Amino acid sequence: MGNSKEVIVVGAGLAGLTAAYNLACDGKDVTVLERYDQVGGVPVAHPAVDVTPMDEIALGRFIGVELGPPQVNVCENWNTYVYAHKIQIDLAHMNLKCVERGSHKTSLDYFLYQKCLEAGVKFEFGKHLVTQSDFANLPPDSIIATGLLHEAFEALHIPYQKVFGYLGRGKTGKGNQCAVWFHDYILDYAYYGAANGYLFCLFFAREPVRESEWETFKEKQLKGQEGMECSSWVYHEGLVPTASLKNPRLFAADKILAGTISGMMDPFALFGVHGSLVSGKIAAIAHKDKAKAYELFKRYTRYFPRNLILKRVVDSIPVSLRKATMPAQVKFISRHINYFKNALTLFNKAIPGYGELVS
Repeated sequence: MGNSKEVIVVGAGLAGLTAAYNLACDGKDVTVLERYDQVGGVPVAHPAVDVTPMDEIALGRFIGVELGPPQVNVCENWNTYVYAHKIQIDLAHMNLKCVERGSHKTSLDYFLYQKCLEAGVKFEFGKHLVTQSDFANLPPDSIIATGLLHEAFEALHIPYQKVFGYLGRGKTGKGNQCAVWFHDYILDYAYYGAANGYLFCLFFAREPVRESEWETFKEKQLKGQEGMECSSWVYHEGLVPTASLKNPRLFAADKILAGTISGMMDPFALFGVHGSLVSGKIAAIAHKDKAKAYELFKRYTRYFPRNLILKRVVDSIPVSLRKATMPAQVKFISRHINYFKNALTLFNKAIPGYGELVS
């Protein structure tokens, strides 16, 4: 049981902020240590627009924060391009949301930061904790929510898989929407999300990508098919917690994990926002009741192995076969979406807590 009134949270992203707010509301003296000089995660990856299935009312009730516009917006349109075939997805049963991330005042991170300040949470920026001894010297039951930093994964001996790609940003007046691409030279997938006038694009794979592939996508797909252009691009090598079927873990020695480093992410499509918010709440619960938190954590991540295996199976299918069959499959599902409602819900259960929190 965590009886100390003082609690340290490392990381001011979604998971860390959610944990800090809930702990402060529970009467704890919370200090958040953040590596950078602002909230909202790794600056190279933010600001961003994440597109994810979410029942914001039920999720907000669980984490103790009312969620909605402008931070969380209903996705109004979703175009999917499957090997040059354009398919408009019926969003009736998708619960798809466009979530602004980063330090902008309309972002979810900034909104949670303000909630934390109102609750009395203290913040110390510029705290560079990266080594095993850095984490070991923190008080027991400190919460580690360092997101996508590979140093933390290595210090805590948590396996991870590298990802590579380009991140683009710009502005748009098209509203809250997204598009996703699957192509023979798009090794994983590419997408853009738009919200609050901001445009974010990600072209990535779980293996190195070529600049020529990105250039082709940028001109032929993003601009040519959707009329979207980013004013800036940056190449980035990151990570995802999909190296092992056993990646999800709530504890590391006497510390509590939250967010990406805890493995609370859908390993197939890499939806991470929902899991970060859920895990922040669970981490706060763990500070008081480890058994209750662990039961929730295991239940909310029980589909992780299934979707990771499914991802590995899909990746093993030759591109030629995917190219020949995938467009017809996606078209059929889109046209008969009512019949696939249960299947979509089952697939989305790999998003931590999604199945349990849908109202």
